[in-house]
Formats: sequence, C-alpha cells, structure tokens
Amino acid sequence: MPKSHALSALVALTFCAALVTAQDSPQQSSGITTQTPRTRSSKPSNQRTLRLELPDSLVVEGRDTGVAPLSAEQKFGQVAKNFFNPFTFLATGIEAGIDQAADVHHGYGQGGEGYAKRYGADIADTATAQFFGVGVYPSIFHTDPRYYRMGRGQVFSRAGYAMTRVLVTRTDSGRRVFNAPEILASATSSGISRAYYPDNERNVGDFAYSMGSRIAFDAVYNLAKEFWPDVRSHLFGRHK
Repeated sequence: MPKSHALSALVALTFCAALVTAQDSPQQSSGITTQTPRTRSSKPSNQRTLRLELPDSLVVEGRDTGVAPLSAEQKFGQVAKNFFNPFTFLATGIEAGIDQAADVHHGYGQGGEGYAKRYGADIADTATAQFFGVGVYPSIFHTDPRYYRMGRGQVFSRAGYAMTRVLVTRTDSGRRVFNAPEILASATSSGISRAYYPDNERNVGDFAYSMGSRIAFDAVYNLAKEFWPDVRSHLFGRHK
C-alpha cells in the first residue's frame, strides 16, 4: 500500500500559493556561483516570531552553488540529524492517523493497536529510507544527498527541476549523474518493509507499487523543499 497523501496535499497548497506569490515577485535567472550557500542567522532576536519550517539540513540554496562535499561520516550524521527531529515524529503521527482513517494496511486492524502498528511501520519506513537514501548508497556511489534549491525563476521550471531530482543528482565532485541511490534506497526500503507489513502485502506487486510510491513521495517532498521558503515568507514575512 502507498504512503498517505498528507504531504502531497501540503505541497499542493504550497505550490498553489507559490503561483500566487510568483505574480508579485520579479523573475530572475539562476546563475552559477561559488559562494557559500545562504544560511539562517543564529543571532538571537528580541521579537517572538512564528517559526514553521521543514527540516532543511539537507537543503542548499542555489542549484549551482559550490560547497564542500560531505564525507561518509557526515552523510550518516545527517541521517541521525534528520531522523531525530520533532517534525519527523509529529508528521509520522499525523500520517499514521490518516492511514488508519483510510484503512491503509487493512491487516493492522483499527483501534489503538492498529494505530500503533501503523505508526511503527511508518517510522520504520522513514528510518530505512533515510539510512539507505542519505547514508549508505550516497557513500557507496559518492553522490551528494543534499537538495540544491533553485529558488528563482519561473514556477513551473522550478517545479520540474524539483521533481526530477529523484532521477538526477550530483556527485561529490559536482557532476550531474543518474540518481541511482534514490532508486536503490526506495527498492531496499520497500523490500525491508515486506517483513513488517501485513501478510497480504508481501508480494511482488505490492513491493513494486510501494517502491514507486516512495519515489513519487520524494519528488513531492522536493516540491515542498523548493517552494515552502517562498510561501513562508509570503505568509509570515521574510525569515531572518
């Protein structure tokens, strides 16, 4: 069975809001730069502001920004940093609730026990996807697991760029190559999930569907990474 569509709905709203936002902002082309990517200010502020953010430790500002490559140790460090994040557990709780309401993974049943099983399965899915997709395979293939945010340009051009990053990635040296780690990580995670999914979902058809849905999920999540900073700025003011 596929992941729930909670994040898809979020990104759909994000994308629509970005369309509106784009009408009020000048279009600029994305040029090649070797500058250090923009980072959030760590200076304390006397003002209390609303901070609504997606985990962004694997996001670099500027599609052609030159940054130092991550070592294998750093890649695995990013796995832990992104997984042990309150957003991960909160989002998983919401996802498990939606899964239960839609009776995804019917074999888990309903009630508290069914919810607990769905939550455990969803958190295990996230753990294996990040472990293999950010740590293991990028280290083996020497690719960069970070998302390089385009940030400027036509909305549909940015959307196309974001969604195709599941097929195209950068090597540690900066070359663009086929994103083998994404495909292999999705396959590995889907294969492992057969061990704890209900018995009627442990077949080749469900494996293939699960693998495809994970790749699609990552493409949608890339849209959130690309457009959420624009929407956040439009709704809550520029983030400093």
